[in-house]
Amino acid sequence: MTRVSNFLVLSALALIAAYFVHPEAVSAPGRTSLAPSGAEAETLLAQAGGDDQDAPSYSPPRYTEVELTSLDGEIYINPLYTGKVSTVRTIDKNGLIGQKVDIEVRIMTDGWRKFSLPPSAGGAYGVIVSGDEGILKISKPAETETPSGGVLKSIRKLVIEFGYLSTVFSFPRMNILEPGKVELGVLNIADNKFINGSIVAMKPDQAAVEFQDLPATAVNKEGMMRVSLKEPGGTFINSDIQAWGYNIIVSETDIDTPAPITAEVFGLPDGAEIRFDFSSLTGQVISPSTKILTVGEINKGTPVSTITTKIGGAQPLTVTVKRVR
Repeated sequence: MTRVSNFLVLSALALIAAYFVHPEAVSAPGRTSLAPSGAEAETLLAQAGGDDQDAPSYSPPRYTEVELTSLDGEIYINPLYTGKVSTVRTIDKNGLIGQKVDIEVRIMTDGWRKFSLPPSAGGAYGVIVSGDEGILKISKPAETETPSGGVLKSIRKLVIEFGYLSTVFSFPRMNILEPGKVELGVLNIADNKFINGSIVAMKPDQAAVEFQDLPATAVNKEGMMRVSLKEPGGTFINSDIQAWGYNIIVSETDIDTPAPITAEVFGLPDGAEIRFDFSSLTGQVISPSTKILTVGEINKGTPVSTITTKIGGAQPLTVTVKRVR
C-alpha cells in the first residue's frame, strides 16, 4: 500500500476523479484513502510549518493505493477510503486506466462495500474505485504469491517508514460476513499492547492494511514484529514476521545556515548498511545527496547529510532509503 502525501500528486488524482466519476455509473442499493513499503521506497516527508489563517480550505480527495494478489471473486472495500462508490474502472498491465466496469456494489450490514469483477474484466491488472470521499487503486503485485494457507504472513518485506507501514497480509481463508470486525494488529513491546491497523480492502484469504505512527518498539532487537489477526468469531492467529524501519530527523533551519540531517534505524544489526539518496527541492541544497552508513553509525548520531535552504522553517524532504548490505 502507498501513502501519497504530496499535494501535487493528489491534485492530479483530483482531476482524474473529476473526469472519471459519473453518478449514474454504479448503483448501490441502500446506504450509500507509499510504492508499498518494502526493501526500498521513495518517501516524501512533509513537515508542518506555521499556521496560515488565510490558506485556502480546499483539500484534494483522499487517494490510496493497495495490492491484492488476486482480483478474482469478492472484494471488500472499507468505506472510509471511498465513501459512496461512483465508478469502477480497470487498469491494464501498463498501469493505464481502461474501461468502466458495469457492476453492482453492495453495501454490507457494517457499511463495507462488496463487489466482484465480471468475466470481461478477468485480465485486468487492477482497478480504480472512485467515490465521493476518495479514490482507491487496487492492483496485483508484480510478483504474485500464493496466499499462505494456514499461516499469517506478509506478501512483502516489512519496512516501517516514519511510523507508517503498508502491506498485504495473507491468512487462512475465512467466511466474511462482517469485514469491519476483522482486526490486524502489531504488538508494541514497550507496553505489551497491540496497535491496530486500518484494513483498506480484503478478500477471504488476505487483507491490505496500513498502520500509522508505529513506534520503533513495534520491532524487537532480533528484527521481528508480532502480528495478530482477530477473526469476527474471536479466533486469533499470531505470527512473528521479520521487519525493520527508520525515521529521519531535520531540525528547523535558518536561511543559508547548514543544518544536519540525522536518522534512526531499528530492527537491523549494527553492521547492516543503509543507503540514503536525497533529491533537493526548490531552494534547498542537500549535500551529500547520497550517503551509505552502517546502522551503528546512524544510531550514534552520525549525520546522513546536511541541508541548506533559502526558505526558513521546517523542511520537507524527498529521500529514498534502502538496505544495501
